[in-house]
Amino acid sequence: MNHEQIRHLLNKARHAIFLGESLQEGETPKTQEEYLELYEARVERDPLHEVSLLREAIGPLLPIYQKKWRNDNRAAEMMTGNSLPEPKDDEGWIMEVYDEIMNTDTETEWDQFVTRFTD
Repeated sequence: MNHEQIRHLLNKARHAIFLGESLQEGETPKTQEEYLELYEARVERDPLHEVSLLREAIGPLLPIYQKKWRNDNRAAEMMTGNSLPEPKDDEGWIMEVYDEIMNTDTETEWDQFVTRFTD
């Protein structure tokens, strides 16, 4: 999978989380700031649909995410003596990705998040 494909899947995931809809082919993703503004303005949500779209977008990227997460967790444990418990199943891993995306406030932070999958 190349960088462009990875970025596209991550943009699909972000679009699903913040707008509750699928990113259409050829549609330009919004900035993180725009997504946050639109998310806060939403009146209705369908969490089951959002999670389904998220799972579809993130599924192919889970192995990349898991490897990076485990490496970061090991490094943190070596440096601080603390580590996080590893998610037990794919749903747990998807929720980890969800939490990270939801805690991304700026487009710069989003680009850093994307880099974790492409480096």
